[in-house]
Amino acid sequence: MTAGMDKSIEELLLAKDRRRDLRMQRLERGCITLSFNLNIPGLPKSNDSFHAFFTTCLNELQDYLLSHRIVINRETIHCETDAAGDFFLSEIIDPDYSAIQIKKLCESFETNHPVGRFLDVDVVDEKGEPISSGKAKLCFFCNNAPAIYCMRKQAHDYAAMRMKVELEISKYQESKRKNRVCKQLAILATQSLLHEVALAPKPGLVDRFDEGSHTDMDFSTFLNSTAALSVSFKKIAEFGYTFSGDNLKDALPNLRLIGLEIEADMFAETHGVNTHKGAIFLLGFSIFVSAYLLAKESFSNERFVSIIQAMNGDLVARELGKKLYLGKETHGEECFRRFGKKGQGIRGEIQAGMPCVFQKALPVLYQHFDSEKILNDKLLNKGLTHALLAIISQNDDSNILYRKGEEILEELKNRAVACMDKYGTAQFDADYEALVEFCRHKKISPGGSADLLAVSYFMYNVNRQLVWNDE
Repeated sequence: MTAGMDKSIEELLLAKDRRRDLRMQRLERGCITLSFNLNIPGLPKSNDSFHAFFTTCLNELQDYLLSHRIVINRETIHCETDAAGDFFLSEIIDPDYSAIQIKKLCESFETNHPVGRFLDVDVVDEKGEPISSGKAKLCFFCNNAPAIYCMRKQAHDYAAMRMKVELEISKYQESKRKNRVCKQLAILATQSLLHEVALAPKPGLVDRFDEGSHTDMDFSTFLNSTAALSVSFKKIAEFGYTFSGDNLKDALPNLRLIGLEIEADMFAETHGVNTHKGAIFLLGFSIFVSAYLLAKESFSNERFVSIIQAMNGDLVARELGKKLYLGKETHGEECFRRFGKKGQGIRGEIQAGMPCVFQKALPVLYQHFDSEKILNDKLLNKGLTHALLAIISQNDDSNILYRKGEEILEELKNRAVACMDKYGTAQFDADYEALVEFCRHKKISPGGSADLLAVSYFMYNVNRQLVWNDE
């Protein structure tokens, strides 16, 4: 045994002695004590990976105790990392639970935890007696003999055991990250739709106070539709996070299938009214690619755009250049036939890598929001209004093109440009009100631009809340 190993073992023993002393100090107050540490074979007992895992499981343990109304005296918490690893110690001040009851609950926590055999929760009663279940834990490595037997007999190679521990911990932490990322993407997608429809006033669009140019839908229709869509957003995120094919185009059939299911949910909730069909298409791709990048690579807007373009390829020619459905020509197909490139609509936008989002709207949102810690309603209304104008000024919205023609579309775009030029001046409010009135008078609704606004706010928050916070 080397001198370095002798020193490490000595430090380990001293750390265990100190932990015992800490427990004894708390006995003077006649309280039950609870401690938590990891079962890590070999040395060192802690590193960055183990410490992160310890923190995760400690938070889970504390939530578990709280759910059973077991109260930890937070003034007595001792938490540190020493030669014996990561360690938590505290007093329990709940008179409704005996030490034996607390121990049984902690054993249940360990037993039901996916990697519970790496966790060690000890309970000591008011008299300083350790509470034991009398049950011998199985060795996590061989899953055959009692752990204490294998340890005393040194039945397994420490390097092999550590490798298994590290692998299982890594898998568990990744599963936690997957759940966190996918849940957050679903939340952000839902938020983007809610903030888009709540934005007011908007030219020709449904908002929280007005139906715009619509007679078949209102604010509540959009709220109901968003609630229905929110259930499936996490499903898309999980599909993207776990996708492992060599060619991302292979994901398209399943992605379309999920999209069709979401559309059916939308129509069922809105009694056949199309509130979010375009948003489902755009957000579906955006959630999928974001989840894929966050799982497999480092996320960047540039990489996102390149993947969107590679996945969709010649989407316009495939889906608008030929009839996908038997019978009557769809609105999208007719618009493309009549107006050519200008009539590509949402498919053309996504085939090009969503330039309205990344080249027009996102720079505006960065300008308004990056310096703000909390985005309140006033800030959101200003930033999202400005971003919507940026999108309308660029977007060949097929909703308007199909119903009103090219001349009206160009006038709308020019009016949006004029508003952009006046933004921040005293003239802006009057010009924006005139734009709203123009849409009301012409009965036009830039729904495609609204969908792109929702995607823009989603992409902004992916960067703000998931990418920047991971760095």
